[in-house]
Amino acid sequence: MILKFKATIPQSKIFYKVYAVKGDMNLFDFNAFILGDLGFAPDQMVMFEGYDEKGALCGEYGLFDMGDGAMDSVSFSSLVEKGQTEIRYFYDMRNNRYIKLVFEGEESILTSGIFPMLLDEKGHAPEQFSTTYEDYEAVQNLIPRSSGPAKDEDLDEEDDDEDEDEDGDDEDGAEIYDENE
Repeated sequence: MILKFKATIPQSKIFYKVYAVKGDMNLFDFNAFILGDLGFAPDQMVMFEGYDEKGALCGEYGLFDMGDGAMDSVSFSSLVEKGQTEIRYFYDMRNNRYIKLVFEGEESILTSGIFPMLLDEKGHAPEQFSTTYEDYEAVQNLIPRSSGPAKDEDLDEEDDDEDEDEDGDDEDGAEIYDENE
């Protein structure tokens, strides 16, 4: 069974990734994949939380069993079967920053390939230890654009100035001498 999850960051309206994962994949293996996909440091403490449709916390899954199971013993299909359709992947526990993975259904078209698989994405990966997520695309839209191409007369004046310097002539065509030479 292949499951599809959409990953978003609560602070961003732009960033998302859509992943296809095998149902029997455990959270520990997915952690290794997502660290590489996002370019995060692998030596940081991470944790998953499972939420139901109403947004109630149903389970916490860390490197060690915190009562609901360790990451290496909990699969995606077991979370979905328990009704935990939203999974929060805490990648910066100090600043309480996470990626929200929302179950979007089974993916029936994909039957082979290397999983997990990135199906779609938009935006750049968040900085792992930054306290905010900056949407560079949104910032680009705020930067004023030039008013258009330069006017022909502006280009002509620039060309004339270059000609004077190159030829050593003034406007009338007379040679210019440097008295210090």
